[in-house]
Amino acid sequence: MHLAGKIFAIFTLLLAVGAILLTAKTLDKQNEWNERLDKARESYASAAEKLPEVEEKALELRDELTRARLNWGRHWDGVQVVPRNLQAGQVTIGIGRNNKLSRAGENGEQLPLLHAFQPNDDGQMQYVGAFRVTQIDATQAALQLERSPREGETATWNVSRPWRFRDSMPAGKRAQIGELLLELTLIEQRMSDRELNLQIQNKSVQAAQNMLDQRLAELQGDETLPEQAGEEYRLGLVEALRNAEANRDAALAEVQQLREELHDLYGRFENLLAENKDLESQLTGEADLPEGAEVSASRPVLETK
Repeated sequence: MHLAGKIFAIFTLLLAVGAILLTAKTLDKQNEWNERLDKARESYASAAEKLPEVEEKALELRDELTRARLNWGRHWDGVQVVPRNLQAGQVTIGIGRNNKLSRAGENGEQLPLLHAFQPNDDGQMQYVGAFRVTQIDATQAALQLERSPREGETATWNVSRPWRFRDSMPAGKRAQIGELLLELTLIEQRMSDRELNLQIQNKSVQAAQNMLDQRLAELQGDETLPEQAGEEYRLGLVEALRNAEANRDAALAEVQQLREELHDLYGRFENLLAENKDLESQLTGEADLPEGAEVSASRPVLETK
């Protein structure tokens, strides 16, 4: 055989071997794709069976999302808040006309009533209150709390973290918040009344204490006062009364002594009067005296010792 024919025969043999190997691999790939196709058909059939249920669930979620959007309105997340006058409930937020905060109306620009929420430490959002937009420009707006802030309320506002704002809220939520605010107002009013009553009682107690101190000072006296102030002010009413009672007792004792001396003197006077009568009777004689006459006590009688 010619050399070229031998080379061609060898090359043909090599091609045949390669064709056989490629055919085997092709069959393997075909089997693999057939298996994948069968699995895809099975998955499609299974998914097709669940498709009505999934479509119904998707429709429910779409309706729920629509209802939520209608009730809650538009929202703005991650809004930076800068305090202006927290005691009056005034803040500035970092959104404005560029964020479609305002809307064009028949009577001009309409500014919304914004409901603010601030994040808690656990990541949950806490309702802050309803704010009126008082001023607005392209990138920011000035807000004013719709109601008067309660005492200590603005101290709980965390302006160091971004807030969330909504331009609408469901009626049920608004009613619930209104009831809570009314309950808080009543509680604060009762606390204010109790504090006022407590202040009045404290003032009464203080006035009574001052009166008691004054009465005690009057009773106990003040020895630092001059002599001209009087004994009752220097020594106190108690000591002054004690001294007065002592003086009264001394006076009563002296009066009693004088009474006793007077009684003795009166006895001596009666005796002298009787002696004088006897002497007068002896001198003048009983016959010369008229019947029933008595010696006058005003006539001088000499007492003999």
